[in-house]
Amino acid sequence: MGVSVVTALAGSQAAATGTDPGAAGLPGGSPRPAPIVVYIAGSGRSGSTLLERALGEIPGFVNVGELIDLYRRTAAQDERCGCGAAFAECPFWARVGDRAFGGWPEQKLAATHRLQSRVARQRRMPRLLAMPLAGHQFRADVAAYGASYDVLYRAIAAEAGAACVVDASKWPVQALALARAGLDVRVIHLVRDVRGVAYSLGKRDVSRPHAVREADVMSHLSPAMAAARWVAVQSQAGLLRRCGLRVTRMRYEEFVRDPRAAVEAALAGIGLAAPPAHLAHLGDGRIALGSSHGLSGNPSRFRDGEITLRADETWRAGLSRRDRLVVTAIGLPLMLRYGIATGGSAAEKQDAHD
Repeated sequence: MGVSVVTALAGSQAAATGTDPGAAGLPGGSPRPAPIVVYIAGSGRSGSTLLERALGEIPGFVNVGELIDLYRRTAAQDERCGCGAAFAECPFWARVGDRAFGGWPEQKLAATHRLQSRVARQRRMPRLLAMPLAGHQFRADVAAYGASYDVLYRAIAAEAGAACVVDASKWPVQALALARAGLDVRVIHLVRDVRGVAYSLGKRDVSRPHAVREADVMSHLSPAMAAARWVAVQSQAGLLRRCGLRVTRMRYEEFVRDPRAAVEAALAGIGLAAPPAHLAHLGDGRIALGSSHGLSGNPSRFRDGEITLRADETWRAGLSRRDRLVVTAIGLPLMLRYGIATGGSAAEKQDAHD
């Protein structure tokens, strides 16, 4: 049975001003209800940053970007928050850290990062799928990893006065590890055409705007490697429903064409129906975004105001014929499953005919 966003929010309004440390899972005080984690799973360069921010504008939701990076590099390298401030100087994250862990101690950050490598890397997926057979130590590590995130999510929700935390960490294995630890994780599986993903991931020297070092650039892959990773991620995401998680699928192309309809359908698919008034910031091919405190992501993290959405199909002209054939061959089975057309656009076909 689904629950509306209004219902989910009803018990969390006091969190916006509450100072009870029990709200974040610390000793003392009565704990607040755990928030629902709305997790965006999918390949990189699939539009997850814009989707995450669009969800974060809904009353009762707060978006936090790719939270998995907090332990990996955001805190250690003092990267920029979506508000523009360095992580250590952002008041929101300072208060979250105080609620959750009494600050951001290096020992805690390092310990959680080590746990992540032990339970939430792609190679750990088989053990997460077969948890009863995974061994005592692995199950204990999963529980400890989930407990750390549970405290963090509760602190974020309490600080923001939210019932749902939107996490765009993307890795399906991360979602499964948290769910195996008992967290309420609901997944929006975001799918973009593999050819668009491969072309975008092939770009070199794309700066990471959240990094403090000018030399930092976003990762890049060859078209074949990008397509293989796309297949791996989609395949892993496809296993989550079988493990008991609530999962709905959204096409990137449908989101940019009609964001309100896409978001409305996705939320209903994970049991979080939103009233129309809560989606007023989503229009016909446009979204209105305020500043937020999301971490990592792409350059759209720092764009505010009304944004016109257009499907990025530069791959149609930029991807060579050879690379397009290679990428299509690798992704073909899943392209067919998702209803992604394998030929060119109607305009391209008309040009070829002429």
